[in-house]
Amino acid sequence: MPELDRLDSDGKPGEGGKSATAPVPSTYRTATDVEASGKRMRRTVVVSLLWQGSASVVSQLISWLATLVVIRLLSPADYGLVAMAGLSIGFLMLIGDLGVGPVVVQAPTLKGPQLQALFGVALWAYLAGAIAAFATAPAVAAFFAEPKLVPIVRTLSLSFVFAGLYAVPQALALRTLEFDRKAKIDVLATLISSIAALALALSGWGAWSLVVAGVATQAFKAIAFQILYPCLFPPFPSLAVVRDMAHFGGLITVDRILWFGYTNLDIAIAGRALGGAMVGLYSVALSLASIPFDKVMSIVTQVSFSAFSRTQDDRESLRGGMLQALEAVSLLAFPTFFGMAVVAPEALDVFVGPKWADAVLPFQLLCLALPFRSLGLLFAPVLFGTGRPRIAVENNALTLVSVAVALIVAVHWGVVGLCVGWLVGYIPVFCVTAYRTLATLEMAVGRVIVVVGLPLAATLAMSAGVVEARILLKEALPPVVALGTLSLLGAVIYGGLIVAFRPQVLRSYWMLAQGK
Repeated sequence: MPELDRLDSDGKPGEGGKSATAPVPSTYRTATDVEASGKRMRRTVVVSLLWQGSASVVSQLISWLATLVVIRLLSPADYGLVAMAGLSIGFLMLIGDLGVGPVVVQAPTLKGPQLQALFGVALWAYLAGAIAAFATAPAVAAFFAEPKLVPIVRTLSLSFVFAGLYAVPQALALRTLEFDRKAKIDVLATLISSIAALALALSGWGAWSLVVAGVATQAFKAIAFQILYPCLFPPFPSLAVVRDMAHFGGLITVDRILWFGYTNLDIAIAGRALGGAMVGLYSVALSLASIPFDKVMSIVTQVSFSAFSRTQDDRESLRGGMLQALEAVSLLAFPTFFGMAVVAPEALDVFVGPKWADAVLPFQLLCLALPFRSLGLLFAPVLFGTGRPRIAVENNALTLVSVAVALIVAVHWGVVGLCVGWLVGYIPVFCVTAYRTLATLEMAVGRVIVVVGLPLAATLAMSAGVVEARILLKEALPPVVALGTLSLLGAVIYGGLIVAFRPQVLRSYWMLAQGK
């Protein structure tokens, strides 16, 4: 890829390290220039969201179909083993590239020597992670008092080798907003993972069906991204050319550690205090509740970080983009998660069977916290994209402390207590971190409250209507029919309220989808 050493600040080929068209200094930009630039970025973001969103829908359908079969073949203990092994692997994987990926995405300019050095740093860092995971497997097993974890953790350590090969190529796709290519890889990776998990579960491999499927996914991504964005440079980085990027990458790594801490502390605490079967019950409830959260928000954060990085010098467009992002996530997250909570008895009975009946209440409680976590995920991309990583790090530090205290106290009441701990520990600190982020961006808090408040109010009305309908039905309908009826009723109530009180919202998003 000879053009890589000529990537300009927009991630597109220029000449001699400069953009082919010199950017207009913001001081001299007219209102027309700003509007045209904003429209181009909105179109690019919409196309990126559509590609990645479509890929996520397809991937999710594949994953759901496989999961609904696999979950009936495996036991809660199997899921508990993989969840406990995932703690150490997930932590090392999260910090594995030392922030190289975000550095590639956010850097205003990126030249060939820098790219080669960044690839070397990421590869060596991930190889170190593989060695660390392999060596610490006995310690992980001892912590959870579960000897079966040793071979599982050591097998999962292979994932680091593959991740080191595709970290930089994947970041290049994000930098250039080429989400169409990334989307295709994601769909195929999900298909391979689902086929592997399903085939092995049917063959009686138990927890190992999930382990092998995870490694297979990483291997495929390494091959696919290297084909599309070849970056197999000699792994001997010249650190001098990336010295200026080290501070940003370091803060990214610290932020990831803190984020991993508060998002995985629940599994660590439960594994230590409740045992494998209870961890399995909790992890299944969390996994099912988090399906929209994981899939949709991963798209939003990837696209928003890339978009905010490309518009970091245009503060007005950036603030407008952040407000639209908060509104869009609120419109989707509140009705989705609260709706899942109110139809949980019917949904879990239909989709995973009566074996998981004890997961209904934990599932419902977790769903109540997830809309706020979805909104919270927007803060880091805008802060990192605009070069203010320290605020993001401080936000996650505050969140870690608050969630840790709540979960440690709440685990004494079992799995249900752990779920209540999420509500008590996260929502108050979310309000604090939201205020800090909005103040940093110089956004009006009152305007944001109005934008977020309407979807929340409409969702509460929807939830009340669905609960009242269930009381009236009194189990008169089969679970499948009741689930469909209640879901349709909730959609009608919520949609009607949004159309009645904010019809311009739907019109604006329709125009945005058309690129206007």
